[in-house]
Amino acid sequence: MSKKGNVWEDFLKPVVVLVCIALAAGVLLGFVNSKTEPIIEENARIKAEQTRSAVLSGAKGFEEIKCDTAALDIDSAYKETSGLGYVITSSHKGYGGDVAVTVGLDKDGKVVGISADVKTETQGVGSKAGEAKYLDRFLGLTGDSNSVDTLTGATYTSTAVKKGVNAALTAYEKIK
Repeated sequence: MSKKGNVWEDFLKPVVVLVCIALAAGVLLGFVNSKTEPIIEENARIKAEQTRSAVLSGAKGFEEIKCDTAALDIDSAYKETSGLGYVITSSHKGYGGDVAVTVGLDKDGKVVGISADVKTETQGVGSKAGEAKYLDRFLGLTGDSNSVDTLTGATYTSTAVKKGVNAALTAYEKIK
């Protein structure tokens, strides 16, 4: 003898319960996002300001340069308020993701500081392209970075750093 199923118990009730759970989770996630998003943005702004100050020592403050960043292959450009120099940031594809390279240039266009965010790269291999031992090779450059060799075993990451420096030097020539 076959037992007739109850449509509410067998089908509708589980669907209603799952929809309610999904709606509650969505509302809670939206609420948490609305509270944490401003904090995350402020922390990113502070970190970017600290990076700019680190690559252009002695800087008092920065003003953003409005320019066509896509055409210049950069993410942002800042001029130091007292005329000390410029800070230009660009991102290029490394092995594990984008590598953000921030370059400090003095008023004559010479590289005086550099920072590379290699957190997405392989630790101990690609991450070496973000260490001072490698980055210091770019200090003093005024032309392209082709004179700096890539790192063995970290070719993608070190190439991304070189592209970032080249983009900064090229952008400097157009925005100075």
